[in-house]
Amino acid sequence: MSTYILRRLLAMLPVLGLVLVIVFGLTRMIPGDPAVTLLGPGATTAQIDALRHELRLDRPALLQFFDYIGGLAQGDLGTSIRTGRPVAEALAMRLPATIELALVAFTLALGIGIPAGILAARKPGGGVDRGLQVMSLCGVSIPAFLLAFGLQYVFSAWLGWLPVAGRDSAFMVGENHGGFALLGSLFTLHLAAFADLALHIILPGTVLAAFLAATLGRFLRNVMIETLSEDYIRTARAKGMTQRQILLNHALPNAIGPSIMILGVQFGDMLGGAILTETVFSWPGVGRYMFEAIRARDYPVIQSTTLIFAIMFMLISLAADVFSVLIDPRLRRDRGR
Repeated sequence: MSTYILRRLLAMLPVLGLVLVIVFGLTRMIPGDPAVTLLGPGATTAQIDALRHELRLDRPALLQFFDYIGGLAQGDLGTSIRTGRPVAEALAMRLPATIELALVAFTLALGIGIPAGILAARKPGGGVDRGLQVMSLCGVSIPAFLLAFGLQYVFSAWLGWLPVAGRDSAFMVGENHGGFALLGSLFTLHLAAFADLALHIILPGTVLAAFLAATLGRFLRNVMIETLSEDYIRTARAKGMTQRQILLNHALPNAIGPSIMILGVQFGDMLGGAILTETVFSWPGVGRYMFEAIRARDYPVIQSTTLIFAIMFMLISLAADVFSVLIDPRLRRDRGR
C-alpha cells in the first residue's frame, strides 16, 4: 500500500506541471489588460505602460512563466496584481472557509445519498426509487447558481428561516480559530457562534452537496441492485435471512467501495461548483477569491488558486482510492500491498 501511495504522489508532479502550463497560457488569453483594469478607462498610454512595466507584464510570456515557477520552487505564490498582497497570505485566510464548506457539503451528500440509495435498492420501481430518480435528475441537471438563487428566494426571502449570504452575522463576535470558525466554535463550545455559523453554511453547503448526493445515491442504488442478483444472495435468502440483513450485511459492503471511488472523482466537480456557489452566497473562500481574480485579470491569483484546487482534487482522489482498498482488500491485488 505504501508503494502505491508513493507512486501516486510522484505521479502528481507532472500533472501539476501540466496544470500550471495550461492555466498560465489560458490566463494570458483572457480578454483585457490587468493594467487597464486597475487604472480604469481614463488612463493614458504612458500610465498603462508604466504600470505594465512595474508589474513586469511587459516581459515575454516565457520569462514570466519561468519567474512564476522559480517563485513556486521557493514557496512564493506571487503577489496579487489587484491588492498588492501576497497570494499565500490571502489563501491562508480563505482556504479554511472553503474546507469547512466542502466538509459540510460532503457530510450532507453522504447523509442523503447513502440512505436514499439503500432504500431505493430495497424495492426497485417503488416510490422511493422513483423519488431518487427525480432527485438524481434534478441534482445533476440544475446549475449550481440557479439552485442557489432558488434556495435563497425560498428559505431567505420568502420564509426568512436562513441568512441569504455571508459566513456569519455582523453582530456575532467569535474567535478566529485559524480560520476554521465553525469547527473552532464547536470544539470550544461557543454555541451561540456555532449556531450562527451553522445557519449561514446550510444553504451553500446544500447547493454543493446536491450534485454529489444525486450521483452517489443513484450509483449506490445501481450497484446494490446488481449485487442482489448474485447467486450468494439467493443462497442467503434461502437460509432465511431478511431483506434488511441482506442489504446491510452483503449488498452494502460490496457497493460502498466503488461508491467511495465515485465520490473521489466527483469531488472535482464539487470544487468547480464552489466557485459560483461562494460568489452567489458571498462566502469568503478560495472560490470567490478566484472569481474576483478572473474579473480583475489577476494572473498570480488565478494561477495559484487553480493550483490549490488541483492539489485538493488529487489528494481527495488518492484518499478515496486508499479508503476503498482498506474496505475491499480484493483491490490490493491491483494496487499492491
